[in-house]
Amino acid sequence: MIPRLIPDTFDLQRLYDADGKALYDSQDRALYVPNPAPEIPAHNGLGELGEAQSCLAKNQINAPPELTMVYPITGSLYADLKERCVIMAQPERNRDPQPYRIYRITKPMRGLITVYARHWAYDGLSGIPVAPFTANDIQGAMAGLKANAMVSCPFTLTTTRTTAAKFSVPVPTDIWSLLGGQQGSLLDVYGGEYSFDGSTVRLENHIGQDNGVKVRYGVNMTDLEQDTNVANCYTGVVAYWQGEDEEVHSPVLYTGGSFGYVRILPVDMSDRFESKPTVDQLTAAGQSYITANQIGVPKVSWKVEMLELADTEEYKNVAILECVNTGDTVGVEYGALGVDASARVCADEWDVINERYKSLTLGSVKSNIAGTIAGQARELKQTVTRAEAKSLAEQISDTLTRAILGADGGTIRFLDTNNDGEEDTLYVADNPDPAQAVKVWRWNYEGWAASENGYNGPFVLGATVGGGLLANFVTAANLTAGTIQSQDGETFLLNLDNGTMQIGGNGIITSSDGSFVINLSTGVLYTTAEVTYDASNYSQSDVMRIAQIIAGSVTPTSSDYEKYDFYQDGEITGADLTMCQNMVNTGTDLTIAWSAKVQPNERGKTFSLEMNGNTVFRAGVNQIETHDGKFANKVGASVVEATTQIVVQESGNTNMILLNASTGRIDCNSLYINGQQVTP
Repeated sequence: MIPRLIPDTFDLQRLYDADGKALYDSQDRALYVPNPAPEIPAHNGLGELGEAQSCLAKNQINAPPELTMVYPITGSLYADLKERCVIMAQPERNRDPQPYRIYRITKPMRGLITVYARHWAYDGLSGIPVAPFTANDIQGAMAGLKANAMVSCPFTLTTTRTTAAKFSVPVPTDIWSLLGGQQGSLLDVYGGEYSFDGSTVRLENHIGQDNGVKVRYGVNMTDLEQDTNVANCYTGVVAYWQGEDEEVHSPVLYTGGSFGYVRILPVDMSDRFESKPTVDQLTAAGQSYITANQIGVPKVSWKVEMLELADTEEYKNVAILECVNTGDTVGVEYGALGVDASARVCADEWDVINERYKSLTLGSVKSNIAGTIAGQARELKQTVTRAEAKSLAEQISDTLTRAILGADGGTIRFLDTNNDGEEDTLYVADNPDPAQAVKVWRWNYEGWAASENGYNGPFVLGATVGGGLLANFVTAANLTAGTIQSQDGETFLLNLDNGTMQIGGNGIITSSDGSFVINLSTGVLYTTAEVTYDASNYSQSDVMRIAQIIAGSVTPTSSDYEKYDFYQDGEITGADLTMCQNMVNTGTDLTIAWSAKVQPNERGKTFSLEMNGNTVFRAGVNQIETHDGKFANKVGASVVEATTQIVVQESGNTNMILLNASTGRIDCNSLYINGQQVTP
């Protein structure tokens, strides 16, 4: 199926019927519906992405489905590919197309971009907060998520499980985190496995099914990547009971099969018997333990590269796996050991365009898979919590450690790239065949480079002797540098050696929200802010107090100015009275927005301060002006307190102003009041 592109303005919920199934017309076209729309027209959205070089849908148990697409910049829909657009694509065999929201698009390299998208449910549910509530079972908890959503929730949340346990949401939390991203989530409390289908998210006991597909170890898996944990496989158990002064144990109980070694597991059965058991009772308990815990069955993990085997003789041995999906159970026969095991498809990669699997990952089925996944959810939350408290250096170290230690398989080779008989390139990748590799590191005498898009890139990280370290993005806890500059060397230059910063272009520094601006070219500083007054802090007595201040019957204190001077302009006026009365009458909080601008004039001889667009203060070398007494004394204290004289005088000028705080005397050449000269 060719993936289709849906614009970001589209009401995605209208793609689905009441049961969450995608709607298509007789020509298998998505029913794209603009919002609002009086009817549902048949439409292909913005069009089919048939020019995509590759499109892989990645599925894993209890993880958000992902989609990765490589698309050429010459493609007809290149200009329409934007973040938050939706790609409708088939996630697996025999599955309805699913919506994937684009969250990242790389910059073009060698004419190609890589588009990353996640299932619509992840994007939608991550932004829907849930108000605090409690539930006593999983049915009530799942229903409560939607019932207590603080904004509209277009998703259907359901479950087939019936587990009873208390679930609590103590503070507003987004739905996605409550599904399984933190301690105390649904997965943590109830266990289970999620399925995502359109606008429906379902928590089930077990996704997938057992269709009777079987593979033989060493036959179907010939020449495939396989990890068999035989070293930790026990060949038998010995059960024992221990009291205060006595002990009883069973004989060694073997599991059967030919292992070539002996590894016996002692099992404490003391908590299973209230009194001392017999040897026969311990033997029976030990046999039951072997069966319940699959003792003697190796834990296996295979990653089957289906596309790599498609044209080989071995493909006939694994072709049956084309019939499975994530969560399905596959039988595993160990002929040499004489035992059988079960493995599950725990992850897969589906080639959307060619409608076949690129790879399948099979893993052992544990006795309590729900408990295991719930434990993983707890570990995830603990990891996140610890990361928040750690320094960036520690977080970087943890990220690198998880990536390196979490790598499964891979290859290291030396390649002869020009066929001259000399190995010239160090090749490190996730696949021995460069044509099939996705994650690749290459080294030669020119430098090194890394790619997540195959052997020939495009590369996103590397280094050369001439160009230094080159990367799309860099995260660093500690950076030592002499200068940091923009690409052109002029727009921005930070010299850390002499502590200077130069900004070219418009020379403007702006905060992220635009509330603070400095223009380095003009010297203008501009800032805005808001202050909100809580209506519950005001009553009719405050209204009367303001009225008395305006009438002059009481002298305002500093506390009065802090509480009643809403514009913070040094005056308590009728406007303040009106705003206070409105808060008392309506109970509505009052928000005051203000702005300030400091601007130099006449080449630095003076500067002015504007409040809300009005000039309220101007200062020069030998003059200070205020506007309408805005900066007048609030409570009668001296503007300047001093016991010595203060002289204001321009350098080289005989004119001056002399203030004597001790005598209260002011001496000046001339005095102007309200623009009129006054003779002392």
